[in-house]
Parts: sequence; structure tokens; C-alpha cells
Amino acid sequence: MNQSAPYNSPAEGGIAARARAAAGPRYLEGLNPEQREAVETTDGPVLVLAGAGTGKTRVLTTRIAHILATGRARPGQILAVTFTNKAAREMKHRIGSLIGQSVEGMAWLGTFHAIGVKILRTHAELAGLKRDFTILDTDDQIRLLKQIIQAENIDDKRWP
Repeated sequence: MNQSAPYNSPAEGGIAARARAAAGPRYLEGLNPEQREAVETTDGPVLVLAGAGTGKTRVLTTRIAHILATGRARPGQILAVTFTNKAAREMKHRIGSLIGQSVEGMAWLGTFHAIGVKILRTHAELAGLKRDFTILDTDDQIRLLKQIIQAENIDDKRWP
């Protein structure tokens, strides 16, 4: 080896390490230019409009991972809303996989219903509710109506 030229191994900042650094974090790999722009644009909101199966969830989870990894927000400061519990669990899992650690404290990642209930319980008195209010699903509502009909001796043939 030539003693006059310093040797830089990849771990010490050689060309491979510099190339990896220029490419950005690993979680950005595989994104197309538009997706990467949506992920890396962290000042203000970003609207992602695309068809089914085009990577919208990937962009959203990668954007959250990027915001967490760059220290722009803590987990409890991010609101991410989904339609299903399965999607919420999947998002947490994906974010954890992207940043290489478990994602704890993401209190505002959930379904519309779960987040709505959390807000209502926190501010129940403003809505005229008790904090321990009960939400009735469709089956509960039907069961309650049948109990009322029976208790009030309402003819269920006339009022089905």
C-alpha cells in the first residue's frame, strides 16, 4: 500500500461510506422520486393522491419513520389515522421495521373510531358526557331497543 496516500476504509469514510451517506437512510431505498419527495418534505402537510396498490401506505409510514428518525417529532406528536385496527397495527409494525426499533408511544396512530373515542374521553365534559361513557355497536343498539319495546309493552308486530 502507498504510505503517502491515506487509506480510508469504508467504515472510516471511504468512497463506499460516502456513497451510502449520499444515498440517505436505508428506509428511503426503493422509493421512486415522487415518493421520496413526499417523504422528505417535512415542512407542512403533503397530499398523496394515487390509485390502489401504488404505495400510499408505504409513503405514509416512511414519512413518519423519517420524521421520527430526524428528530422532527416524538411519537406522541404524530397523528396517523386509518380505517381498520389491522391497518393501524401494520403501520406501527412497518414504522418500527423502517427505523429499526419498536415504536412505542404513538398514542395518535389508530382508527378514526379509536382516536375519536380518545378525544371524547379526554374532553367528555365539553360534550356533556361522562368519561366512562359506553359506545353501543349495532347489535347492542338492537338489543337495547328490544328491551325498551318489551319494558314499555309496545306491540312489536305493529312496530317491528
